[in-house]
Amino acid sequence: MSSFLQQVTNELYTRYGNQLSNCLLVFPNRRAGLFFSKYLNELVEQPTFSPEVLTINDLIKKWSPLMVEDNLALLCRLYKIYCSVCKSEETFDEFYHWGEMILGDFDDLDKYRVDAKHLFQNLADEKEIENIFDYLDEEQIEAIRSFWSTFNPEKLSEHQQQFVSVWESLFTIYSNLREELENEDLAYEGMASRLVVDKLEKKEIDIKYEKIIFAGFNALNKCEKDIFSCLKEREQAEFYWDYDKSYVKNPYHEAGLFMRDNLRRFPSPESQISFENIVADREPIEFISLSSEVGQAKFAHQYLKEYAEQKDVKLEETAVILADEELLLPVLNSIPKNVEHVNVTMGYPAKNTPVASLLGLIIDLQKGGRQQGSGFVFHHKQVLALLNHQYLNAINPELADRLAQQIIKSNWVHVNRVILVGDPVIEKLFIPLKSVEQVSSYLLDLLQAIYKNLDLDKEDEGRLDKIEREYIYHLFLAIKRLTGLLDQHKIEIKLDTFYRLLDKMIQSLSIPFEGEPLAGLQVMGILETRLLDFKKIIVLSMNEGKLPKTGTTNSFVPYHLRQGFGMPTIDHQDAIFAYYFYRLIQRPEEIKLLYSTQSDGIRTGEMSRFLYQLKYESVFKIEEKHPSHDIVITNAKPISIAKNERILKQLHEYCVSDKRSFSPSALNSYMGCNLRFYYRYLAGMKEPDTILEEIDPPMFGNLFHQAMEKLYEPYIGKTISKADLEGLRKNKKVQNKILEDAFKELYFNLDKEKSVEVTGRNRLIFNIILKFIDRLLKVDSEFAPFKMIAVEGRYKIQIPLKSDGRKVNIAGIIDRVDQVENTIRVIDYKTGAAELIFKDIESLFDSENKKRNKAAFQTLLYCLFYDMKHGEDLAISPNVYGLKSIFNPKFSCVLEQKEGRAKGVPVGSYLAYKQEFLDGFSDLLEEIFNPDIPFTQVEDVDVCRTCPYIEVCHR
Repeated sequence: MSSFLQQVTNELYTRYGNQLSNCLLVFPNRRAGLFFSKYLNELVEQPTFSPEVLTINDLIKKWSPLMVEDNLALLCRLYKIYCSVCKSEETFDEFYHWGEMILGDFDDLDKYRVDAKHLFQNLADEKEIENIFDYLDEEQIEAIRSFWSTFNPEKLSEHQQQFVSVWESLFTIYSNLREELENEDLAYEGMASRLVVDKLEKKEIDIKYEKIIFAGFNALNKCEKDIFSCLKEREQAEFYWDYDKSYVKNPYHEAGLFMRDNLRRFPSPESQISFENIVADREPIEFISLSSEVGQAKFAHQYLKEYAEQKDVKLEETAVILADEELLLPVLNSIPKNVEHVNVTMGYPAKNTPVASLLGLIIDLQKGGRQQGSGFVFHHKQVLALLNHQYLNAINPELADRLAQQIIKSNWVHVNRVILVGDPVIEKLFIPLKSVEQVSSYLLDLLQAIYKNLDLDKEDEGRLDKIEREYIYHLFLAIKRLTGLLDQHKIEIKLDTFYRLLDKMIQSLSIPFEGEPLAGLQVMGILETRLLDFKKIIVLSMNEGKLPKTGTTNSFVPYHLRQGFGMPTIDHQDAIFAYYFYRLIQRPEEIKLLYSTQSDGIRTGEMSRFLYQLKYESVFKIEEKHPSHDIVITNAKPISIAKNERILKQLHEYCVSDKRSFSPSALNSYMGCNLRFYYRYLAGMKEPDTILEEIDPPMFGNLFHQAMEKLYEPYIGKTISKADLEGLRKNKKVQNKILEDAFKELYFNLDKEKSVEVTGRNRLIFNIILKFIDRLLKVDSEFAPFKMIAVEGRYKIQIPLKSDGRKVNIAGIIDRVDQVENTIRVIDYKTGAAELIFKDIESLFDSENKKRNKAAFQTLLYCLFYDMKHGEDLAISPNVYGLKSIFNPKFSCVLEQKEGRAKGVPVGSYLAYKQEFLDGFSDLLEEIFNPDIPFTQVEDVDVCRTCPYIEVCHR
């Protein structure tokens, strides 16, 4: 079946022959003109001049004496006029959004030749609306009356007052804008269209063409209708309409809403063109539901691969049509390798591009930057995100990685820009900006530098392909244009305003793609399909809300007034999309309509109303397909790691002197979950380093431990009296200095000589630790005098295995050892939960016991350390200083053995429990080294909730 454009070309060449060169062809879009030229070239038999081919917009620009200004420049002019008329101090970025709305309304107003003075007057107190609008029909007058009837002049609501005050200023703004533009020979599209119609009606435009042929139009604005009417009256125009009788003859079918009027006003000449293409005896249309948006692109891949292998239909006659333009990249990435050429003709949202994400990060970086002392710092989140961004990381990956690791290792919440050096582009990126001029120059230079750096190796497509270069180029032009216009119109804005304005511009910007329309697979949006026909089409995102697009058009003119004055409404938009869709499916031999069933956020997962119409109201045969993947949900298989030769060799390293040692924490980890023990201590799967913006519980404990170590360090080997402790409590300067040093070393990873400021919530934590230190000193004064034996003392012992006699290294650090009278106290500080009571020694080694007392096990092990190293006859008392209970007046720190409801027995001396503890401990080591006992998952899944290896275990 021939395409509509082919049939029109045949008709025109048959009628005019070589005289067609004296005609002007006008199409809705440029691509139709290219295909017309191609078809004409196939018909001509001898050299001849080609007729001129234009779009309707090009024709208006050709006939208009005024040059059409771009949207951003118009906004700048409108903003200045608005501020002058309304005496407003509104900032440009606040005005930007609704300024676009006003421009759109002015454009519609002129394209539909509305009397602006009548539209923008307050009719709330008018009694004779019929007399003012005698040129409108009764239905239009009623629409206007229905709107203004809600406005009582004597009792307006606050919102109505605001509306009327702005509404009455719009005519002055409109008039001033038109006057300013005319004085500079400029216009917006609607203004240019209106001027062309006025000139045509006054016969001031000299038409040199024998005929002007309009083909493929549908919804016409008032200016276009009047242009057509003027040329028709002069018998200088012909009209060819692309439609199907199935929906035009049905008075209720929305696809034929505008076409029925067009055929009545501007009938086509007699021709052989077929308008009965939607017939029953055609291949079925396939409806294909996919479970995700991107899944549609991946599924289309299968069809495209088949089409490329087939030779009966050229790929130029195959089109992938995207109702949702955001699917462009997934589609391009899903095109099979056997498709050599792809032509993309559509826009892609700039906000989804990598360069837009880069600019967004830069804006956030600058907003979060601040002066700190004599330097300037940026927040680590934006710094790390930029260093890891695909563009910057590709420039100097080694430097980017080294800087990122340094920031994480040093725990720099705020990063001083002086360390971000080593590459010109990176150095240029991290500079503080203080003015709009600086930002503009900075962004343009940065984009240029990135473009040049990434384009050095043209053979390496992975670094930056043509599409990404296009992104950078268009963002570069947009920023340059924005700053140029602000400067030209002398609009002064603050830095924050510029950032917001830039962000809004990126959100609304669409990057056009244009390729070779006559070669390869065609990828386009629904608007680009006008007047074109394909033999095979795949339409993606056939979902309600995507096709037709839903939502009200942004406008300051209310619906009823738009209806009353003949301006387009949301109803027009639905009818336009209905025509696009039905015209698209008129002639193809094979039609695949894909939609997503994914429902989240604003996506409903519902197929388009057009699909329902095809299913229940059309003559088409429909085949519905629901491709799915067989997903069988099974319980994850238990993980069991057998102790092979490699693992046994690793374990043996713990028996070799000075190589490796088990810590109390490692052994507690084994009893909690021996698979976690394997991951951490044998497989070496360490948790990734992260930056602590706020101090977490482990860091809190480390800071407290180090502060207490440094505070008591001068007293090692000495007896501490109550007076000494009272002196330490009063010496806040020493406490502050010791804690500040701990923060420098542990939290900031800085040398003691360097200065640092503890701010924000960390300052609160700093003060809390000081309170704990003060309270602990007060508690200690109740035991004074006592002799300080060791603080943070390192101990290492060896326990022989019963099976083979190998000695296992066990090492740890005891927080504190002191002597009160004839008792040695082994003390463990616990900043977290600390339970003093345990059932019996056996319970401390019971890995199945949820309430196993880890603190008691650890403290008794410390007692074993001290006993095996010193072997004194004095009583050794296991003590736990739990900070959560240290402010309790009945604070106790000695472990107690308690079973059931019986009264607890304090552990006066560890030596009474030594043999039983040592036996249990030996059995634990035997289990760890037993080659027949694998490492397995813990049965209690509650333990897994806080485990860093939960994803590895699939729990």
